[in-house]
Amino acid sequence: MVCKVEVIVLEKQSYVIMLRPAPAYGEEGTEKIVGEHFKYLEDLLKKGILIMAGRFNEVLIGLSIIQTETYEVAMEVMRNDPAVQAKVFHAELYPWRIALGK
Repeated sequence: MVCKVEVIVLEKQSYVIMLRPAPAYGEEGTEKIVGEHFKYLEDLLKKGILIMAGRFNEVLIGLSIIQTETYEVAMEVMRNDPAVQAKVFHAELYPWRIALGK
């Protein structure tokens, strides 16, 4: 049996953004800011930056996977999130190496 393997070379680096509630979470206006956060993610998806985003069922932690040319651009994407700017979410950025995927 012969198995063909296709090698994909990525021109961009993948990153994971972990989001957790920050001090302003739950304060007045949180719902509006979370809506702005969702619109921001939709825009990143349209631009081809966001690969996927979601949250865990049992804990209030969100995860987004993005692809950018550099770490600095990824940091800018993370810092420009309206919910991060408003301190509704605390964000952490991690380089991510995709091993398998579609």
